[in-house]
Amino acid sequence: MPQWHFRKRPHRVRVAGTGEGVLRAVSQVTWSEVPLFSSLLRVASFGRVRRDPDRPVLEEFLAGGFVELSRTGRELVMAAVSGGEPFPEDEGGARLEWFLAYAEPRSTKVAFSFRYADGVLSTETRVFGADESARRRFRGYWALIRLPAGLVRREILHAVRRRLET
Repeated sequence: MPQWHFRKRPHRVRVAGTGEGVLRAVSQVTWSEVPLFSSLLRVASFGRVRRDPDRPVLEEFLAGGFVELSRTGRELVMAAVSGGEPFPEDEGGARLEWFLAYAEPRSTKVAFSFRYADGVLSTETRVFGADESARRRFRGYWALIRLPAGLVRREILHAVRRRLET
């Protein structure tokens, strides 16, 4: 996402593997491998939401409205938009073009990526608010989640490294 209003700087971890193998490991990380993330979500839901410890984390993101926006041999990008607008089918890059152009009033769009290059796996999040109203609403949310989100990203990166080492 070339333009954004909020950004979680990249977190990095050194890992050994091929780009495709590393991204496969990212996709396979389960809730049992990221207990802090699972616990934070359970607390945020006041204990109502429990996650299947064997379910991949990214699979749950997909079930919750995120889409795989792009995947290459070195990068995986997932995205979501507020406002309930469904993503189009991904035919010839239409989904990416739609996401980049999407800017309905009061909407927010988010993209996060995992990128592997030169032995380093990194993750970054970018958020775009279509107007001042959307940015103001998101700013309060961002203030609450920014620090825990950074801890979660590090936890996922270390889970990927553990997976690749075993």
